Amino acid sequence: MTSPPTVLTFGEALVGYGSVEDDLRTATEFTRFPGGADLNVAVGLQRLGIHAVWTSVLGEDAHGDYLADAVYQLGIRPLVQRASGPTALMFKAGSADRDPEVLQVRHQTAFAQHADALLTSDVLALAGIDHVHLTGITLGISPVVRAVALALLEAAVAAEVSVSFDPNLRLNLWPDRDEMRTVINTFAAQATVVMPGLGEGRLLTGHNDLEAIAKTYLDAGTGEVVIKLGAEGAQAWTADGQTARSRPFAVTPIDTVGAGDGFAAGYLAALIGGGNLQERVDQGAAVGALATTRRGDLEAMPERHEVDALLNRTEARSPL
Repeated sequence: MTSPPTVLTFGEALVGYGSVEDDLRTATEFTRFPGGADLNVAVGLQRLGIHAVWTSVLGEDAHGDYLADAVYQLGIRPLVQRASGPTALMFKAGSADRDPEVLQVRHQTAFAQHADALLTSDVLALAGIDHVHLTGITLGISPVVRAVALALLEAAVAAEVSVSFDPNLRLNLWPDRDEMRTVINTFAAQATVVMPGLGEGRLLTGHNDLEAIAKTYLDAGTGEVVIKLGAEGAQAWTADGQTARSRPFAVTPIDTVGAGDGFAAGYLAALIGGGNLQERVDQGAAVGALATTRRGDLEAMPERHEVDALLNRTEARSPL
C-alpha cells in the first residue's frame, strides 16, 4: 500500500488563551488552547489524510511543555528543538457576532532567537517530504527565523519539492512596509503556489483587481495563485491559463481566526492528492468555512468526513 504524501510546515506555535467576553481589556476568564498558523495547517492536513511534519523551536518553560504535550496527543510528527527564551502567547476575546480581538506576544521568544537550531542535515535533506508549506508570519519574526525559512525554501527548490506560501501578514511584525513587500514577494516568486488574502494581495502588489494581483505573481514566476476572499470563498489562476472560483458554502461562523489556515490545509490536501483546480478551491473553501463554525485554532480544523459531507451537500444543491 502506498503511504500518504507528507507535508513539512515550519513556524512558531503559540499557547492561546481565549475568552468569549467582548474584549481583552475587561475579559477575566480564559480557556487555554494550542495554536499558530503553521501548526494549524499541519493539523488540518493530518485530519484530511495527509501526513504532516511540523518543525519549530519551543521555549524551555511551562508553555513549551504544554505545546509539546499537545502536539504529541495530536499525532503530528514533530521536528522540534527546545531552547532558552519564552514560548509565544496569544490572547483572544470576542463573541460570536464579530471577529475576535487578538493580541500576540512574540518578543524574543525561543523560536525568534534560536530557530537556527533547526538547520540540521535531517531537516534540510527533506527526506520523505513531498511538499513544504511556508508563511509570511515566520519571515517577520526575526532575521534568524527568516534565514531558516530561506534555507528551507532553497532546499525545496533544489530538491524539486513543491512549495506553498501563504503571506499571512502580521503587520505589527513589519515596522518597514517596503521591506515587508520586498521580502514577502521575493519568497512568493519562488513558490509553486501563493495564497494571499484579497487585502494582503492589494497591499503587497499595489493592485485592487483580482486578476491584476494574480498576474503580478504569475509574471514573477510562481505557478499558481489562489486569492482568498473570506466568506465568498476563493479564486485561483495557474501559469498555463486555468482559473476557477470556489462554490459557496453557507455556514454560521462563530470564530474566524484560523479560517485561512483551514483553507490552506484543504487546498493543499486536494493539490497533493491530485485534485483539479476546481476541486482544490472548493475543498479549501469548505475547510475554511467549517473552521469558522467552532472556537479555537487547530481544534477548529475539521475531519475528512465533515469536509466530504459539506462538499457533497453543497454540490447536490447547486443548480445544473
